[in-house]
Amino acid sequence: MFETGNPYHSVEIRGTAEIVEDPGKSLPKVLSRKYLGEDPPPEPGEVIRLIVRVTPERVNTFSV
Repeated sequence: MFETGNPYHSVEIRGTAEIVEDPGKSLPKVLSRKYLGEDPPPEPGEVIRLIVRVTPERVNTFSV
Protein backbone atom coordinates (compact mmCIF):
# COMPACT_ATOMS: atom_id res chain seq x y z
CA MET A 1 0.00 0.00 0.00
CA PHE A 2 1.30 3.46 -0.88
CA GLU A 3 0.17 6.74 0.62
CA THR A 4 -0.71 9.02 -2.29
CA GLY A 5 0.38 12.15 -0.41
CA ASN A 6 3.79 10.65 0.33
CA PRO A 7 4.85 7.87 -2.08
CA TYR A 8 7.91 7.22 0.11
CA HIS A 9 5.70 5.98 2.95
CA SER A 10 4.54 2.43 2.36
CA VAL A 11 3.55 -0.82 4.03
CA GLU A 12 3.96 -4.36 2.76
CA ILE A 13 2.17 -7.27 4.42
CA ARG A 14 3.22 -10.82 3.54
CA GLY A 15 1.40 -13.87 4.76
CA THR A 16 -1.09 -16.57 4.00
CA ALA A 17 -4.32 -15.54 2.29
CA GLU A 18 -7.66 -17.29 2.57
CA ILE A 19 -10.58 -16.53 0.27
CA VAL A 20 -14.05 -17.18 1.68
CA GLU A 21 -17.52 -16.37 0.40
CA ASP A 22 -19.69 -13.82 2.17
CA PRO A 23 -23.11 -15.24 1.24
CA GLY A 24 -25.02 -12.88 3.55
CA LYS A 25 -22.98 -9.92 2.27
CA SER A 26 -22.40 -8.98 5.89
CA LEU A 27 -18.96 -7.36 5.50
CA PRO A 28 -20.15 -4.48 3.26
CA LYS A 29 -22.94 -3.80 5.76
CA VAL A 30 -20.57 -3.75 8.73
CA LEU A 31 -18.05 -1.49 6.98
CA SER A 32 -20.68 0.87 5.58
CA ARG A 33 -22.35 1.25 8.96
CA LYS A 34 -19.01 1.81 10.68
CA TYR A 35 -17.60 4.39 8.26
CA LEU A 36 -20.73 5.97 6.72
CA GLY A 37 -23.34 5.35 9.40
CA GLU A 38 -25.76 3.81 6.90
CA ASP A 39 -26.44 0.62 4.96
CA PRO A 40 -24.80 0.18 1.56
CA PRO A 41 -26.94 0.38 -1.58
CA PRO A 42 -28.72 -2.87 -2.48
CA GLU A 43 -27.00 -5.28 -4.85
CA PRO A 44 -28.47 -7.79 -7.27
CA GLY A 45 -28.86 -11.25 -5.73
CA GLU A 46 -26.49 -12.84 -8.25
CA VAL A 47 -23.52 -10.74 -7.05
CA ILE A 48 -21.06 -12.95 -5.19
CA ARG A 49 -19.02 -11.29 -2.44
CA LEU A 50 -15.66 -12.71 -1.42
CA ILE A 51 -13.55 -11.87 1.63
CA VAL A 52 -9.77 -12.17 1.55
CA ARG A 53 -8.31 -12.75 5.01
CA VAL A 54 -4.55 -12.40 5.33
CA THR A 55 -2.74 -13.92 8.27
CA PRO A 56 0.37 -11.72 8.47
CA GLU A 57 3.71 -13.46 8.70
CA ARG A 58 5.83 -10.40 7.98
CA VAL A 59 5.11 -6.66 7.92
CA ASN A 60 7.56 -4.20 6.36
CA THR A 61 7.28 -0.44 6.52
CA PHE A 62 9.25 2.21 4.68
CA SER A 63 9.20 5.92 5.32
CA VAL A 64 11.41 8.84 4.39
